[in-house]
Amino acid sequence: MPNEFQKYRELNINGRVVSHRNLTDFANSFEDEALLPFLVGWFSGDDYVELNTSGSTGEPTTIIVKKDAMVASAKNTIVFFGLKPGEKALLSLPVSFVAGKLMVIRAMVAQIHLIALRPSVNPLVDLSVAVDFAAFTPMQMTAIIEKSPEKVKLLKKVIIGGGSVDESLNEILKKMPFDAWETYGMTETLTHVALRKINGTGSQTSFFVLPGVSVSKDARGCLIVDYPEISPEPIITNDVAEFLPDGSFVITGRADNIINSGGVKISPELLERRISHLIEKPFVFSSIPHEDYGERVVLVIEGELFEYGNLEEKTSALLSRYEKPAKIIFLDTFPRTDNGKIKRFQIKEILRGLT
Repeated sequence: MPNEFQKYRELNINGRVVSHRNLTDFANSFEDEALLPFLVGWFSGDDYVELNTSGSTGEPTTIIVKKDAMVASAKNTIVFFGLKPGEKALLSLPVSFVAGKLMVIRAMVAQIHLIALRPSVNPLVDLSVAVDFAAFTPMQMTAIIEKSPEKVKLLKKVIIGGGSVDESLNEILKKMPFDAWETYGMTETLTHVALRKINGTGSQTSFFVLPGVSVSKDARGCLIVDYPEISPEPIITNDVAEFLPDGSFVITGRADNIINSGGVKISPELLERRISHLIEKPFVFSSIPHEDYGERVVLVIEGELFEYGNLEEKTSALLSRYEKPAKIIFLDTFPRTDNGKIKRFQIKEILRGLT
C-alpha cells in the first residue's frame, strides 16, 4: 500500500503543471532555487524530508520528518480555510524553510494553482492577479501595506507567521479588506497548530488550536503540543503560555529569553508590548552582565542614535523597578534570520562585547 504522500506528485505552478515526469524541464524556471531540490526529494521514493529551523533562538538545526506528516498538516489547513481545487495560492516564502515547503504541499494536495513569486520583503510588487490564500511574515505584511497598498485588494485569506504580530500591525490589519489570521507554530510542528483571527467577523485576541491538536504546559509554564498526526511524541516548546477559560492561549514570551535580574524573572517580550506605542523603530529588551544583580535590563534600538528626549521617563512610567532599562543602546542593524526574525541571542552577545 503506497504512503499517503505518493498520491500527490503533481504541482500546478505559474500556469504550468510540474510532475516527476517533466521536472527537469523546469530546472531553470523557478524563482526560488530551493524549489527544484525540494520537488526532486518529494517526488522520490523516500519517506522523509529534511527541514531546517530558522535559527532565531540559536544555531539553525536540521530535523527529519515524515512526508505523510507534512500531508496531514497540509490537509488540516486546507479543511480549516476551505481551500478548493482551482483556487489560487501565493508562494512568497522561501522554500528553504518549512512555511514555503508546506505551501507547495498544500497546492499539490488541494489541487490549487500556485502563484510563485521571488521571495522578498515586498513580494506583491510583482503580483497582478487575485489570490485566495497567502502566507507572509510580519515583516512582509508590513512592507506590503506600506509600499504596495494598492495590491492588498488582491488578497482574500492571509496567514501571518514566522514571528509575532505586534500591536501596531495588529491595529492596521483590522482595517484591511482581506481576512487575516496570526499563526502559532514552528518547524517541529510543521507550521501552524493554532490560529488567531485578527479582523472581521469572529476576531480573536488569543490562539485556538486546529482540530486534532491539544496543548498543555510543563513545569516551566511552557507550551506542550500534542499532535499525533505530526509527531508520536508531544512537542515541548520554550514558549511561555497562559491558558484562558475558553481553551485558547496566549504566548507571553520565551523561557530562553527570560532576564534574571536580582532574582526577578523578566520577560522581554512583555515589556516590548507594554511600550510598543512609544518607539517607531525596531527595538528589543535585552540584558548586560551585572556584578550584583547577575543581569540588568537594557533597551536596544535599531538604527542611528537619535535624540530620544523623555523616552526614559515615559518607559519608566510603564515599567516596574527591576524592569526599567539601565541603559538605552543603539545598534546600527539587528542580526536577523532569513525570514526576518530578530536574533536575540546574538544581540546579547554583541552587548556583552560592548560592556
